[in-house]
Amino acid sequence: MSKFAIFVTVKIKEGKVDEFLSHAHVNATAAVRDEPNCHMFRVMQNQDDPNTIHFFEVYTEAASLDYHRETPHYKAYDSAVGDLIADKSIVKVDLLQ
Repeated sequence: MSKFAIFVTVKIKEGKVDEFLSHAHVNATAAVRDEPNCHMFRVMQNQDDPNTIHFFEVYTEAASLDYHRETPHYKAYDSAVGDLIADKSIVKVDLLQ
């Protein structure tokens, strides 16, 4: 069975990247540390547009993402960054290799 992953692109409002990243790093670290079905959570910054942040998250299955979204660390992140985000897209994928 292949693992489930998401690729998230977040466009951050001007001047808010550092604040956003501080919350994103806390969430990513806690997800890998505290969630047994979160195998990877990478935070990346676009080289051509520093206001664009990408996440690559790997989970055992789609239900693991639902679990992630109910954790205290995700809820704290989501609450803190809502006003910092200009746009967001999520692509759900199956990890083939």
